[in-house]
Amino acid sequence: MPPASANPSAPGTPPGKRPSPPRRPAIVKTPTGVAMPLGRPAEFYFEEGNELFDKGDFVSARMFFEQGGKAARPKSDLAEVLQRRREVSAHMAVGMQFERESQLVEALAEYDKALALEPVNPVAKRHAGQVLQMLGKAAMLTKDWQAAIGYLRRAQELAPEASTQAALVTSLLRLAMEQSDPTEAQRTYRQVLEIAPGNEDARLGLRRTEAQLRTRQAEAAFQSGRYNEARSEYEAALELDPEHAPASAGKTKVEGYLARQSADEAYRRRDFRAAYADYQKFQTVVPDDPQVTERLQELSLRLEPPLPLRGSLIYKLNTASPFRIRLHRDQVENALLDSENPIKPDIKLEGRLPAREAVFRLGKSSANVTVRIAVMPVAGNDYTAELIATPKNPRSEDVIVVAEWQLPLKGGVQWKRQLEPGAYRVYWQGPFFEVFDPTGVCIESSRQSPLPRQPVTVKVKPIKGVTVQVVEQPNPGNDFTFALNLAVTSPTLLLLDLSWDAGKK
Repeated sequence: MPPASANPSAPGTPPGKRPSPPRRPAIVKTPTGVAMPLGRPAEFYFEEGNELFDKGDFVSARMFFEQGGKAARPKSDLAEVLQRRREVSAHMAVGMQFERESQLVEALAEYDKALALEPVNPVAKRHAGQVLQMLGKAAMLTKDWQAAIGYLRRAQELAPEASTQAALVTSLLRLAMEQSDPTEAQRTYRQVLEIAPGNEDARLGLRRTEAQLRTRQAEAAFQSGRYNEARSEYEAALELDPEHAPASAGKTKVEGYLARQSADEAYRRRDFRAAYADYQKFQTVVPDDPQVTERLQELSLRLEPPLPLRGSLIYKLNTASPFRIRLHRDQVENALLDSENPIKPDIKLEGRLPAREAVFRLGKSSANVTVRIAVMPVAGNDYTAELIATPKNPRSEDVIVVAEWQLPLKGGVQWKRQLEPGAYRVYWQGPFFEVFDPTGVCIESSRQSPLPRQPVTVKVKPIKGVTVQVVEQPNPGNDFTFALNLAVTSPTLLLLDLSWDAGKK
């Protein structure tokens, strides 16, 4: 009998062979070093893959989901979920790689593919939001506000963050400030306030854009001649933005035009002082309007202060040098002819040199001076007189120069016109002679021999068949205006004869 072996074979094992050790399950390692055992149920790979996905290991997750798909029953719900998760992981893995390489647009495209498969996936939304924020801030650096807003708005929708909101608000504010259309800017500022209701920059910007819109409405009303509406719109704009220069300038302009309207109305009702004040307001806005300039010149004559019929200048100076005297209205200028040294004469001016035709002559000057009229006051030089005085003695002493002027002491107007029956009104003020028919239409407006700026009595020659009523005689209270009513009872060839005589003073 043979001896027993030291290592007996297991039952069923051929003599001389050792038995095989028990088989261990196969394990595969992912590129990130995660051990993935094979031969497990599909549910195992699904749970492990989800955990890896949430940790951001998309490469390993994709491998687990793929292995789970092989283990799952074909066409089962789990198999479909594993397939979708595998595709999502694949896009996320590629997106992460692009993101590491700073290829943000490409990374976003991959994350968007993942979100197309799983729209509410929080991991995909977070990664896409981060990339969108980076793209938005990059666009801000190049001042591409529209692009920045698009990126940041979507980033805030996918993954809200305070920093993203702050960047979005900044981009919207900068865009609004650069928008030339106030309607667009207004819309942008309101978007900021929807995001950040307490943002003061947006509130201020909104007020300013609303002021710009109100100013546009005011300008449209102004162009259409609706001046009161325009003023209201300008005032509303200034309430919104007190520093809005176009509204301030526009308000000044429209108030000038309103003053022009008021002046025209005052002129028609013969309130010449109110008309003069309002025409002056308009002229500060439109200085070169020829009609207003002419009207102001007319009113200056109508409203001229009382003007004595006689006047004089007595000029006294201690000198031996020749000198010049220039007289304009009540202003006296003087200078030595051979020196620039200042002089201090004694001047006595009675009345003022009139801005109309008058007799101007030399008075009784002192015997030690020769005086001549170098310039006579006429319309061409705006009624300015100039005298040249030459002392006779070589030593300085007092010399006296005297000049005098006198306006006409009497005058009158004759007016002839065929008139129909009715009530007529006649006005005579300074050189202005006017007649208005029964409907209030001016049928005569001309310049005649001027009525003096003194309280004189105007006489009316009787007219056969016409009732004459003197309404006003010239006096300071009516700016020296004569007014007359005529009652014509039948067609009449009227000859109106008015006269005045101041007599000798």
